[in-house]
Parts: sequence; structure tokens; C-alpha cells
Amino acid sequence: MAKAATATKRGRSKDGVNKAQLVRDAFAKLGIDASAKDVQAECDAHGVTIAPAQISNIRTKIKEGKKPGRRGAKAGGSSNGITADELIQARVMADKVGGVARAKELLDVLQQLL
Repeated sequence: MAKAATATKRGRSKDGVNKAQLVRDAFAKLGIDASAKDVQAECDAHGVTIAPAQISNIRTKIKEGKKPGRRGAKAGGSSNGITADELIQARVMADKVGGVARAKELLDVLQQLL
């Protein structure tokens, strides 16, 4: 019979599963709306004690669809590769030709020529 995993000092069990993963596994087994006490009992069966607040935090992350340990995109970054310098150059060009609408017209004609 397999030996139950016990938590070590840093939150990982001897078989390498951490507390958060045990909680996620418990939610997968019991359902996302399971009470914190039920999840605690499931973790206790593996020899791990965990606070109800931590269980609640993990449930929130699961419901939001966040992957654990991942951070969002950095502020100020652009996903389409446009830099601030390019925007400034576009603005200068638009001013030179008579506005954004005129710049669009000219760029459409240029695209047709190429």
C-alpha cells in the first residue's frame, strides 16, 4: 500500500506535490463549490494541513481561470509591436499631409501601388 504524502517545511510533500496542487486536485475530485472543510479533510488524508484562507485563494484563482504562478503582461507594453516612436512618426506624417484621414487615403493609394 502506498504511503500517504507528508508535507515538508517548504510546502511540498515527499512525492513532490505541493499544497496548492493538493487543493486543486481536491477541487477536481469534490467540485469547485466544495466547502473549505471538505477540502481540508481531503488534504488531511494526505498528511497536509492547510488554512481555509489558502483554500479560498486557490478556489478564486481557479474560478478566474488564472494559471498559478503566472503574471499578466507588463504595463505599457504593446501586443501588436507598435512602439511610441512609431506613433510619434505617424503623427508627424499625418500633420504634414493634412490630418489622419488624408494620411489614410495616401497610405491606401501607396498600398495599391505596391
